[in-house]
Amino acid sequence: MSTLYGPFHRVLSPTQSHEVAELQVQSQEVWGRPRRGSDIPQVQAYTGSLPPTEKGIEFVTSVAPDKGTPPGQARWTGPREGVIIKDNFCRIPVTIVKNTQSTTAEAKKEEDALMLAA
Repeated sequence: MSTLYGPFHRVLSPTQSHEVAELQVQSQEVWGRPRRGSDIPQVQAYTGSLPPTEKGIEFVTSVAPDKGTPPGQARWTGPREGVIIKDNFCRIPVTIVKNTQSTTAEAKKEEDALMLAA
């Protein structure tokens, strides 16, 4: 049995939309682009469980996060075992253990309003 790392989480944001969360559940992958000012694709997440007051996803993965990231944050860069770089995206395999991002049309409107306020 392989080691699982996590839990990790990502919260609702312009880059972690309802549609992205649905794709993550379907594909069991989390993807990331280069951070602003960088050309290195990377997956970013927060360490620990998704707080009960936040909307987002919680996941575990068989791929260890990079070493040396700031406390409370996790990052995966590659290419390396388990980390795929393709078309300027970084991808890691995950198991989504919680998805609190909405699935109803009314809730999606609520999420859109939250993202516009951000």
